[in-house]
Amino acid sequence: MNQRHKLGYLLTALVGLPIFALGLIGLHALNTDLRTYQLQEGKEATLELTRIDRQITAYLKDYQKSFKKNIETVHEQGAWALRCTFQESCPQKLSKRFILIVSFDRFGDQIYPPKETTGQLYSEMGKLRKIASSLSTAKENLSRLPLLDRKNGVWSNYLTPKGHNLLYCWLGRKNFTYCAVIDRAALIDELGVFLTSIINDQTPNHIRLLDIHYNILWQNKDNYSDEISSQRQLSYPLYFWRLERLQNANSTTNKFPLTLAALTLPIGSLLVFLAFTLFRDQKKILAEANDRANFAASISHELRTPLTNLQLYADLIRNKISKAKEKQQELNEENTKEISKYTEIIASETTRLSEMVNNALTIAKGNHPTIRKKVKAIPDHIIEETLTRLTPLLKDQINNISLNLQTPMEVKIDRSALEQILVNLLDNARKYAAGNNIRISSKIENQTLTLTVRDWGPSFSKGTSRSIFKPFSQSQTGEAKRDGFGLGLTVCEQLAKENDGFVKAEHANPGARFMVTLRINPLNENK
Repeated sequence: MNQRHKLGYLLTALVGLPIFALGLIGLHALNTDLRTYQLQEGKEATLELTRIDRQITAYLKDYQKSFKKNIETVHEQGAWALRCTFQESCPQKLSKRFILIVSFDRFGDQIYPPKETTGQLYSEMGKLRKIASSLSTAKENLSRLPLLDRKNGVWSNYLTPKGHNLLYCWLGRKNFTYCAVIDRAALIDELGVFLTSIINDQTPNHIRLLDIHYNILWQNKDNYSDEISSQRQLSYPLYFWRLERLQNANSTTNKFPLTLAALTLPIGSLLVFLAFTLFRDQKKILAEANDRANFAASISHELRTPLTNLQLYADLIRNKISKAKEKQQELNEENTKEISKYTEIIASETTRLSEMVNNALTIAKGNHPTIRKKVKAIPDHIIEETLTRLTPLLKDQINNISLNLQTPMEVKIDRSALEQILVNLLDNARKYAAGNNIRISSKIENQTLTLTVRDWGPSFSKGTSRSIFKPFSQSQTGEAKRDGFGLGLTVCEQLAKENDGFVKAEHANPGARFMVTLRINPLNENK
């Protein structure tokens, strides 16, 4: 290398290093300012949604006041007048806010619709039967309130294929109880008009109202593509709907003109490098946000089923007992069997719900696992106790469970990890090998516990032995219902790694075999 080449390299370094440093400083400043802006934007969005939620709550109070007096006045005119209120030609016609009005006298006897049904009242009676359970719950909640609060009334809701519907009951004139079933479509229309009136149309922000199924009920802008700044669940009684504020991603570029100017100074390859780095960071942020959104959506969807079942069967048990008390009779054998069946279903759904929550919490730890604690325990006892706890969930879906346990000695082991792994492997067999047999084996070699769960159901597809351990992965083999998040095997792998072990899936011809290893410690070994 001659002197000229050395001088050229030196000049290149003297010019390139400051430009490179300036680019790094500009990139750091941009990321810092962007994070600050996002935090500030999130705070502003939260405050705005809180303000709108309070205004909706106040609007709903005015909403209920506006129809209470009208309903009571029409009610005093008799059953014909109430029936007439739903007809377009009726002089007493109320607004289209209601699909049904129900009233009871001071003794709790139903006044309208009258029990002596005529041909004109078939429609009302049909609607009444559909909401009977929710109506009974609302009346019971109302009766528990102090007298003054009963006049203010109580909200309730019931679920239909179209979504949640509101039911409002209150104590009115002559101590009569009135209940109005709100028309969902009319409420959404009126609430949309109200939101339009309080939100500035010129705002660059996109605000929308959604139901639990992510259907958009109202929004102030159409065909708008941007990111969520904040979201808020509405207050009682509209807690099943939520507000979202979305911020146009392009608006952030106008906030940092000096920083962007600094980024334009680096030239050539440095500009390409900076652009690539920024693109990579933003892509990672968007990917993480998308994963969080998918994870939240999956959790909310899957937890809804066991929670609904728990509420349903708890209500059925309560109704059975309540009816027996009203008749001052003891539960007969048939009712006792039904309650026992409902109790088993509740136990099964509780076990499934607990499993879902444990898996969600384990995955939520991500790259920050907790320090695993090992305790003195006998692995065989842990396995047997876990099987006993899962009996309500497995007994109707698994033909037979055989055991080949060879770990009767006491060791130091991560008990919670072993329990959660076994629960997930058995739940996996329940879904994909329903109606077949399961065999559970255990052994200890070289301070390592090996747990094997073998089923005789349809095996996974060839080439998918590793992909089934990915989050939200669910095999398409078999005919069983796919419930859960698709996180069970992912959790098994994570817990095994935290205990210096591994998980392996094999074809068993027929069926599948899952092997999990966990590091254990002898009793004489220090922690």
